Amino acid sequence: MKPLFPEVVVNGQVVPAAEIAAEAQMHRAPKDKPGLAWRAAARALAVRALLLQAATMACLTPEPRNLGEGREESPEEALIRSYIDQRIEPDPVTEADCRAAYEERPPEAADMSYDDVVKALFESLERAAWTRAARDLVADLVAEADIEGVDMAPQQGAV
Repeated sequence: MKPLFPEVVVNGQVVPAAEIAAEAQMHRAPKDKPGLAWRAAARALAVRALLLQAATMACLTPEPRNLGEGREESPEEALIRSYIDQRIEPDPVTEADCRAAYEERPPEAADMSYDDVVKALFESLERAAWTRAARDLVADLVAEADIEGVDMAPQQGAV
């Protein structure tokens, strides 16, 4: 019997179906479309595998961080964090960026002064810069990888 979903393989490494099923619980999907959660989980685990493979090839040996409340990063989480810290440096947010974003504010925010919103604008623009840099890193890893069993093309509306 053919499986419902194909086996996911990332550069020769199989992502176990049991891991995808467990991860799928973290992804929203309509009750009548569980395949959407499965595909999102498969994509997430494929990216995780790519990050771990790249971090391993970079010969990183980070120490897991204490996350508070008696929790600690796993060695794999520490490896991914270390790799991302090493590889991602987003463009800095400038005063001009904040001013431009302020000038584009929606009409309902017209009453707010620049000084009232500059901190929130800066934080929002900084998060967007980190998101772009992370997407670029993942896109580069995906472009160089051999991935089977899941479509890794950018998804509409994906964050």
